[in-house]
Amino acid sequence: MKKLNNKGSILILAYIFMFALVTLSTGFALLNFTELNSARRYHDLTAALWLGESGLNLFQKDQTRLDSKGAETIPIGEGSIYLTKDDSNPLYRRVISIGNYGGSKRTVETRYPAKTSDVFDNTMSIKGNLEIVGKKTMATINQKIRMSGEVVDKSSYSGIFIEDKKEKVDERLVALTYPDADENGRPDEFADFVEFNRKLIKNYPEEETVYLKGEGTFTITPDSSLKGKKIIYVEGQEGNGNVMIQFSGALPKGQNLTIISTGTVTLNQVGFSANNSQLNVIAWSDYYESAALPGSHKGIIYTHGTANFVDIHDTSITNGSVVANGGIRFGDIWSMKSFNYADTRSKGAVPPGFEGLVGGGTSGYAEHPNSWKEI
Repeated sequence: MKKLNNKGSILILAYIFMFALVTLSTGFALLNFTELNSARRYHDLTAALWLGESGLNLFQKDQTRLDSKGAETIPIGEGSIYLTKDDSNPLYRRVISIGNYGGSKRTVETRYPAKTSDVFDNTMSIKGNLEIVGKKTMATINQKIRMSGEVVDKSSYSGIFIEDKKEKVDERLVALTYPDADENGRPDEFADFVEFNRKLIKNYPEEETVYLKGEGTFTITPDSSLKGKKIIYVEGQEGNGNVMIQFSGALPKGQNLTIISTGTVTLNQVGFSANNSQLNVIAWSDYYESAALPGSHKGIIYTHGTANFVDIHDTSITNGSVVANGGIRFGDIWSMKSFNYADTRSKGAVPPGFEGLVGGGTSGYAEHPNSWKEI
């Protein structure tokens, strides 16, 4: 009986041992299967990523390949690439490439910034003439001035120095144009100006904008009270909603503010702007600038009308660019008015309020992308 019990115990132990072996074998098989699947999935995902990257390289090599069809499927070996672009944002072009291999997909994107207008490379860009009409007019324009018209000197006594001048330039190269924001088929109308700027300020955080509506004249004092503001938009009927910029201080260091008006903008330049600050102007009607005391400021001045520099009685300096779709007039400048070119863009980005403006002979996108990411 004892021998029988021993044999039974051995049999039970053998079964347990066999069960353990089978369990371990199954576990090892499952582990190997899982690792094989993980390796295959890693291989497929890696292949899909490289296919996606290849799609971006194909577009970089030929940036016209999507102009007629908008999207393209490109088979490559056992995988494929789905390549598309998105030009809905006026600031950049998105190129999206989806690599597909073995059922795994990876999506990558690059962005090509829109080319900024050529007018940002000039000290002055004038659609029309530069007229000198003051009794005494003293001015220096350093670096490039480009105009579709010519210099017309009617002054009794003038001393005008222009470093680099080109007249009779194609007017499309020296003007800015508002796109057809109201979608009536006619760009650069007053309605486009209003609609464009209404949409524009909605793209900024509320605390960075000021929206004023009225038919009178609004006086704005650029000082520390405007810290953090990027756009002040004054809207009235066409030719109204005027702005008077009156200095009693200076913008904080590093601030980049643009004042936009449906009417005229008048800048009474007094004092010197803070380091790295920038005051920009957009006027649908005319722009006027005067100076009773020494002063300077940096920024881009754009007017759909005429830019008038008159009644300047002391040293006055503008660092940046002036763009005038209706020409420029120099009135009485009894001391010296200096225009020095300064690039008002920051890392290629235009100042607030100038996003999406066209013209200046510029169209298309930069040759190389400025960002890459997987999405």
